[in-house]
Amino acid sequence: MVSARRGTLRLLRALMVGAIVVPATLFAYVAWVSWDQISSIADDRLVRTLDVLHEQALKVLTTGSLVLDEVVDAADNLSAEALAAREPQFHPRLKRMADLLPEVQSIWIIDRDGLPVASSYFAPAPRTTPLTDRDFFRTQREQDRGLYVSGILTPRLVEGPAFFSMSRRLRDPAGGFNGVATVSMLPSDFEKFYAELARAPREFFTLVRDDGAVLARHPGGARALPRLDPAGEPFLASRGEGPERGLYTAAGRSDGAERRIGYRRVDGYPIYVLAGLETASLHEEWRAALLGHLVFGLPATLLLLGVLWFAHQRTRSLYAEASRRQVAETALRQAQRLEAVGRLTGGVAHDFNNLLMVISGSAARLRRSIDGEKETRLVEMIAEAARRGETLTRQLLSFSRQQSVSPRSIDLTVRLPELSDLVRRSLGDDVEVQIEVPDHPCPVKVDPGEFELAVMNICVNARDAMPKGGRLTVRVRDLMLDETADGGLSGRFVGVAFADSGTGIAADVLPRVFEPFFTTKDSAKGTGLGLSQVYGFARQAGGDVRIESRLGHGTVVTLWLPHVPLEAAAPEPSPPPIATTEERRSVLVVEDNQAVAEVCRSYLDQLGWDMIFAASPREALASLGNGHAVDIVLSDILMPGGMSGIELARELRRVAPSVPVVLMTGFNDRADEVARSGYPVLRKPFDIEALHRELTAALARAGSDAA
Repeated sequence: MVSARRGTLRLLRALMVGAIVVPATLFAYVAWVSWDQISSIADDRLVRTLDVLHEQALKVLTTGSLVLDEVVDAADNLSAEALAAREPQFHPRLKRMADLLPEVQSIWIIDRDGLPVASSYFAPAPRTTPLTDRDFFRTQREQDRGLYVSGILTPRLVEGPAFFSMSRRLRDPAGGFNGVATVSMLPSDFEKFYAELARAPREFFTLVRDDGAVLARHPGGARALPRLDPAGEPFLASRGEGPERGLYTAAGRSDGAERRIGYRRVDGYPIYVLAGLETASLHEEWRAALLGHLVFGLPATLLLLGVLWFAHQRTRSLYAEASRRQVAETALRQAQRLEAVGRLTGGVAHDFNNLLMVISGSAARLRRSIDGEKETRLVEMIAEAARRGETLTRQLLSFSRQQSVSPRSIDLTVRLPELSDLVRRSLGDDVEVQIEVPDHPCPVKVDPGEFELAVMNICVNARDAMPKGGRLTVRVRDLMLDETADGGLSGRFVGVAFADSGTGIAADVLPRVFEPFFTTKDSAKGTGLGLSQVYGFARQAGGDVRIESRLGHGTVVTLWLPHVPLEAAAPEPSPPPIATTEERRSVLVVEDNQAVAEVCRSYLDQLGWDMIFAASPREALASLGNGHAVDIVLSDILMPGGMSGIELARELRRVAPSVPVVLMTGFNDRADEVARSGYPVLRKPFDIEALHRELTAALARAGSDAA
C-alpha cells in the first residue's frame, strides 16, 4: 500500500512537470521564433529603407557634384581679374542650372578673398561681406579637399532657410588657390522626403557627415542635433567594424530609448545615411503576435503560467534555503566539533578538579602540621600549583560552558572604561589603547569576572601579536542582528570589537583559534586556553565571538552579547567570619570520591562540625532513614548509581524539607536546572572559607524560612 501511494505521488509529480514543461517550452519556442522573425523583418526593413535613402542622397549629391564640375570647368585656371571680369557670362549660366535643378538652392563662385564673384541669385554678386570664415571656403584654401561638404550654415547674404554646401577649389593659371565654387542645398528638402518615407511615429532618418556633423534629420531637424556625440554615439565606433554599412542597437543619451539603427555610406561621398526605429515598437509588434497565439489557449496558458510562476518562486526560495542551510551546516559542524571538544574538556576538568580538591585540601592540612621554613615553602608551592591548576580548569570549563556563573546586568559603556587602566597595564607602554563607547547605555547580562577574564585574554593575545608595539582599539556598538545574515544570531545585541594593528593570523590557522590547547605561541608564552575561554564565555552568555584577520593587516575579535534591560546592581553580602561554633553541627557529605570526602572531613573538623559520610545518594537516603539526624547535606552533583545530587536534593525536599542542601561540583552541565531548583552550588576545588560561607548561608536561609 505504501509503495503504491509513493508510485501514485511520483506519477502525479511527473504529470505536473509535463503539464508545465511541454506547453511552456512550446510557447517559449514560438516566442523565440516570433521575435527572431520580427527582428529579421525589422532589419530587412531597415536595409531596404537605407537603400532608398542612399539612392535619394546619391542622386542629390551627384547632381550637386555634376553642377560643380561644370562650374569648375568654366572658372578654373583663370586669373583673379579674368574671373571677376566674367561675371556677366557666369550669372545667366548659374541661374539657368539652379532653375532647372530643384535639388540645388543656389550656386556661387567665390574669389580668393572670400568675396562672391558670381551667383545664381544676384547680378552683380554682392561683394561687401567676405565669406572667409565659412568652412567650405576655409578648408579649400588650406588645401585642395576635392569635393567638400560643409556643415549646416545660416544664410548671410540673403534671407532664407539653413543650408549646407558642396564646394570645389578653383585654381589660377599657376595652380594656386583662386577661390571656390559652391552649390547650396536645403536640409529641409531631405527632411521633407524623410517625412514622406516614415511609416511609423518612432522611425527616424539622418543624413550625416563621416565626422558626425548632422546635415538633415527627421524628426527634429538638423539644427536640433548639430553633431553626434563621439563619446556616446555607437555609429561613429561601429564604422571601424563595417565602414560601408552596418546595424547596431543603442540607447539614446537624451531620452534613454533603445533603438535599432542601420547606416550606409553614400558611394563616393563622405556622407552616411542612417535609419532607425525604437525597439519598443518591435516589442509591441512581438507582443501582438504572441497575443494572437494566446487567444486560442488563454485559460490553459494563464493557468500554466501561474503554476510555472509558483514553481519558479518555490525553486528560488529553495535555492536560497539551500544556501542558508549550507552555511548553517558548516557552522553547525564547526560548533559540533567545538562542542565535542568542550564535552571532553569538561569531563577532564571534572576529574582534575577532584584531584585539585585533594591537593589543595592536603596542602592546607600539611600547612597546619609543619613548622619548618623549607617545608612551609614546599607546601606553599603545592598550594600555588593547585591554584594555577584551578585557573586552567576554570578556562576549560568556560570553553565547555559547564562552569557555574553568576550573571548580572552590567553597562559596557561604563564597565569598559573602568577596565582601561587594567588593560593598559597588561599591554605595556608601547601599545596605544583607545576605548570608544556610545553615549547611551549598552547593558548585557554576564558574569563580571568571566567578562573581565575574556577581555584580558583578548588583550593579551593582541599584545603578543604586536611585539614592536602598536594600537588596540576597543569599540562598543549595539544593533539588531538578522539570523540569516549574522550566523544564527537574531535580535538586539551589543558588539565589543577589539581591533589590533598586529601581525595578523594566517587563513589556514584562523578556523582553529578557538580550540583549547591550540596555540601558535611558544610553550612558555601561552597554553592555548585564552581564546577558548572567550568562546565559551560568549556562548554561555547567549552570544557568539567572531574573528577576522589577514597576515600583515591586524586582527579584529568581536564579542556579540545579548542586549538586556539595565538592572540596578544588588549589594553584595559580606561573608560571615570563620569561627568554630560552640554548637556542633552535623553535616551529611555525599561524595563518591573518597579522597575528596576526606578533605571535606578535614575542613569540617577545623570548623568544629561533625561529618557523616555517604558514598552515594541512595546510601545517604538509607542513612537518614536509619535515624541519623543531620543539620545540613553537602552533596556532589555527578555520581554513579543512577541518581544525581540534584535528584537527591529533590527527594530530601520531599522527605526532610527542613534539612538544607548545598551542592558541589567540579563542573556543571545542568546549571539552569540547578538555578531553577534554587539550590546553592559550591564549585570545586574550594577552600575552608568558601565551605564555611556556603554552609552557614544555607543554614541561615533555612532558619529564616522556618521562622
